[in-house]
Amino acid sequence: MRRKTIYLGLAITVVTLMCLQATGLTLVKTEKGSISYENKPVFLQNARKVPFEMKKFPTKATANLGGNVLITDGMPEDDLWPAITRDQYGNIVVTWTHQASPVETNIGLAYSSDGEAWTAGLITLDGAPMYSDIAYVHGADFEGGGDFTGLWGVYGDIANDQIGFYRIADITDEGTYEFYTWQTTYEDITYCAIADNTWYNEFNYDITGPTNMYIYHEVYQQYDIPNCPTHWYTDGETTAGGVGYFDAQSKLKTAPAFDPDMACLHDNDPVQTENDYVLLTWQHDNETTGHSEIVLKKIVPEVEPDIEYTPYQWYIAKGDTFDAAHPNIGASGSNAVVVYMCNDNIFGDWDIKCAYSSDDGMTWETSVVANEPQVDELYPAVYMSGNTAYCAYIKEGNLYVVKSEDGGQTWGEPEQINEVDGTVVAEENSVDIHPAGIVWTDERNGNKDIYYAVVGAAPAITIGSISGGFGVSAVIENVGTAAATDVSWSIDLSGIAFPNHKEGTIPSIEAGESVTVSTGFIFGLGPITITVSADGASKTASGMAIGPIVIGVK
Repeated sequence: MRRKTIYLGLAITVVTLMCLQATGLTLVKTEKGSISYENKPVFLQNARKVPFEMKKFPTKATANLGGNVLITDGMPEDDLWPAITRDQYGNIVVTWTHQASPVETNIGLAYSSDGEAWTAGLITLDGAPMYSDIAYVHGADFEGGGDFTGLWGVYGDIANDQIGFYRIADITDEGTYEFYTWQTTYEDITYCAIADNTWYNEFNYDITGPTNMYIYHEVYQQYDIPNCPTHWYTDGETTAGGVGYFDAQSKLKTAPAFDPDMACLHDNDPVQTENDYVLLTWQHDNETTGHSEIVLKKIVPEVEPDIEYTPYQWYIAKGDTFDAAHPNIGASGSNAVVVYMCNDNIFGDWDIKCAYSSDDGMTWETSVVANEPQVDELYPAVYMSGNTAYCAYIKEGNLYVVKSEDGGQTWGEPEQINEVDGTVVAEENSVDIHPAGIVWTDERNGNKDIYYAVVGAAPAITIGSISGGFGVSAVIENVGTAAATDVSWSIDLSGIAFPNHKEGTIPSIEAGESVTVSTGFIFGLGPITITVSADGASKTASGMAIGPIVIGVK
């Protein structure tokens, strides 16, 4: 989720995609209980790429003795709003907005296999790309999801009032980078957000692919909604465009909206059901009370894909005498936490609070993460794995991380992450945290830079080698810092091969260890494609089946 405040005026090549706003029209219930629309304003066109240039930096940032890593080494201008994920190969990937001058911005990208040595670069597009956010997606996990595996990002071009997205099959190979924009004008773009595992089918228009959020000034027919929250479904193959639903607020007042975040939840069934949903949250500034509050919407695409008409929507922090602001969400299984700033104490300073749920986001309770009296704790970020949550926040120019082991009900003692006191930039979206680590904006070098550090202990599953012989074997690796438990894996064979699917569960893989899995006996004839998946990681190879033997795997 990336924030505004820079005003530019450059040009960009427009790429045409389908852009659809379905809200505020005549409503008809469908057999799935969704909303359908008469006189649908559909603009269906094919996707085309936006040209880009990438400047790579010949030096690699390396961790210093304190453990903080300067990712933006050699970039003297300001770097803002970092976001972090991990790809299917185990690479830690970071993106950010690079402000080269008052009239020039770039998308920053960096990756590392070990968190110590980093390769960084800047993406130049026509226009002014900003608010870059990035996620790991794996379409093959989902029915009708196609075969794209890799990174998916979103951004906004404030120079030409356009929103865009990008996808990267291999962060180490610039030839796999693709950038796009939507054809329609979107005024006053202020945020873009995406999350890992963000792959769903929007059944009204049969769009299957990543979901994400933008906030901009919505002008559609009779609507005129500044800072309007919108939820998009993008076709994973980029050939059928996408569907964007804006919130016309017939159920819940949600605009002006600020600082959105999202979490994506799926069960183990590739067929989409009511167990596959998205949690969306953002800050709403209530113009009646004069105070900000936290919106939470649960989108179950199989029930209702429209952000306006979802039956699950609430204010989870709201008051007439205090503010609740800048939410960030993490979720795992049936657990979810939303951390946010709140000034409801007797001194009026900012504390960090947590709304937590153990029933798929249907009911919420509140706990306190950090509340030192008469000191502001600011701009939290969170991730969750099982019952464990890590929350980062800024206090007096320093970055702290605190852990909960009971789903957000109670929180431990904070640990300082930055080794140079008072240098962390206290502004929204200056921190992001993920099982791959933590990134933040730091000004210890006299300008705004992006730093990285390892935080907490978390597993990270990748696919190592794939080999033939009698059947197919694959190495499942844990490149993370904690043991991985109940690791689901599968091997799929396309071509003439029987059986063509094998799956199982590995009880545990210790950090730094690996386990070999195999299809066992198969019988095949001719070329085959091999797809190995494990806990969201995926790798594809090809080979030749000659009866029970597979050769030439590469």
